[in-house]
Amino acid sequence: MNPAAAPAPAHAQAPEAWRLFFALDPSPALRRRLAAHAASWRWNEHSRPVAQRKLHLTLLFLPKVDPELVPALLRLGAAAASIHAGCLLCLDRAEVWPGGIAHLAPSQVPAPLQALHDTLLRGAREARMSCDTRPWHPHLTLARRAEPGQAPQHFEALRWQVRGLSLQRSQLGSGRYEVLDRWPLAGRA
Repeated sequence: MNPAAAPAPAHAQAPEAWRLFFALDPSPALRRRLAAHAASWRWNEHSRPVAQRKLHLTLLFLPKVDPELVPALLRLGAAAASIHAGCLLCLDRAEVWPGGIAHLAPSQVPAPLQALHDTLLRGAREARMSCDTRPWHPHLTLARRAEPGQAPQHFEALRWQVRGLSLQRSQLGSGRYEVLDRWPLAGRA
């Protein structure tokens, strides 16, 4: 008998849940501008800036997804992208939240961006997937373990022409993100 064809033992464990997120990914030019902006913060030795290649804005975090459900999320991402338009996002607030999350955020969330988030959340809930239940505050994390007072008081807002979204896997403990798929938004603004 071929060992590769042998059935799995009855006590075999279910596959480990994946940590996934739908995200907006900055263009290479915007990533460079974000990195230059991050360099203007007054980081201390405890601050942990996010690597330029990992900068993103999370639309929806899915902390525990059975890998067998990933195709449903890929369909959800494609469907959401096909009905939502791009928009201009203005990152004009620099803050540090309690817990040390240094980030950039918009003072006004564009309606198309809120609608995209709402579609993804509704679709994930309809599929009975575990979602982050906290209110959504769009932000781009620049560093962890930051302290209040490290943000620049004055800076030129960063304008982001949002053109697409992605589904990514966060590989816990490795610090790596794996892009599972990307989709352009249907009606680019």
